Amino acid sequence: MDSQQVTLLQRKRAVPHTLVLEHVSPATRLLEKRRQMFEVQEALEQQKMEFNRKEEVFKRREEGLKKKDLELQESLIRFSKFLQENDAKRMHALKKAQDERKTREEKEREVEQLGVAMEELTAHRQQVQQLLHRNIRYQHYLESVLEGADEFHEIGDLILRHATLAATNQDLKEQRNHFGEAAEQTRSELQAYTKTKTDEIVNLNNTISRLKKQLETYEAESYAQETKKDYSLQVASQKTLEYGQVCMSTDNLFQRCRQRSKVAHGNVTNPLLQLEAIGNFVSDLGAIRELSQKNNVKSSMQSMPRLEKLSVAGDK
Repeated sequence: MDSQQVTLLQRKRAVPHTLVLEHVSPATRLLEKRRQMFEVQEALEQQKMEFNRKEEVFKRREEGLKKKDLELQESLIRFSKFLQENDAKRMHALKKAQDERKTREEKEREVEQLGVAMEELTAHRQQVQQLLHRNIRYQHYLESVLEGADEFHEIGDLILRHATLAATNQDLKEQRNHFGEAAEQTRSELQAYTKTKTDEIVNLNNTISRLKKQLETYEAESYAQETKKDYSLQVASQKTLEYGQVCMSTDNLFQRCRQRSKVAHGNVTNPLLQLEAIGNFVSDLGAIRELSQKNNVKSSMQSMPRLEKLSVAGDK
């Protein structure tokens, strides 16, 4: 039940009771006021319990949101760590690819140089074959050159080395393409995941703001009800004090009238009966006063002829 419904209910209850309380005794009016105060107190307690229940529900919702926020942050941390590791692997792979590219380029240059040298050697070989029979010493010279080269001893070794480098180059190209596609897919997944989580965070922030506004509204309503309750208690206390003062004054007047009156009055504690006895005493005093005034006037009228006779006798 909200504050407007409580106010309407109190107005509906207050109007007929006010009309009736104008014709009842103060004690009954006080009891009725106390009953109304108890009803208001009970309504306020019910609202307070309802507010506490709603506040507990909001607290549980807030704790759940905090827990989800922490889980989301942990998930983001794990995903960030995964991206960092993936970037480190990608950088390592790129560095390795660059190193391999440099090595390949160096080897290609070496191969080119060796190719040129091989062509030169082939041409030279043809020339040597032509001159083989004439200049055998050139053959010994070439053999001495091959013997001086520690890495290659035959032309077949050079061809085998070139084939190995070509295969390695192809493998590196395939690995580079594969890593590039994987990085692009990971980047797309990261963008989609970031957008989804950003939308969730915005929705959660909106929910938190709405719940905070509701909490502030309930707190304002609670403060207004507390203020209204304090005012009702203050009014009831003031009326109780006034009633007590009236009862004490009535009892004091009744005791004074009881001491001066010759009519026997019992030990009456009801303020209405005491006021009735006080009214009777005041009425009796008024009647006695009027009778005394009449007797005084009558006695003065009877004494006037006697005074006139005495005055005549004195004149004679």
